[in-house]
Amino acid sequence: MLVDVNQSRTSYRPDGGKLSPPLSPDSSVNFESETLVGFIKHPERFPIQFRRLRFWERAKIETSKTSNIGLTFCSTEYQKPGSIIEVTIPTRKETHLFLGKTVMVKESDDYFEIGIWLLNQEDTPRLRIIEQICHIELYLNDKRYKEGPFLSKEKITEEWIGKFASSFPVN
Repeated sequence: MLVDVNQSRTSYRPDGGKLSPPLSPDSSVNFESETLVGFIKHPERFPIQFRRLRFWERAKIETSKTSNIGLTFCSTEYQKPGSIIEVTIPTRKETHLFLGKTVMVKESDDYFEIGIWLLNQEDTPRLRIIEQICHIELYLNDKRYKEGPFLSKEKITEEWIGKFASSFPVN
């Protein structure tokens, strides 16, 4: 059976309509994939969309030197290793696009952990920044949920940087 590969997919998995409680602001955060070193783990609670490129779309891709960093995320659908995937990560003001090659698929009970290696070295610093923004946004939401909606975004961002930025993967 053929699958429509144009359809966007997301790693967001709602738990039967229930809200998942926020993480404790003091809990440790694991940014790296437990499976592979050099891969940034995208937070499961932050939206991500992706699609597998068709062969004629792959032919148009111009790649630079392969990057030294990858991204892992959760998917409800299996992705074939070797596939070229276009990943879209929305932030508050814009949407960020990355191209990667599927190099790892790890099956769990109800989802797959997909690991992609970025195709363009120029995307490496941008991915690191975007992933830090994702983690900071979730941290901000968790703090506001627990401590009130009037917390300063700047102070919370500085707090996150002070606690977690040094442990964020470099490569």
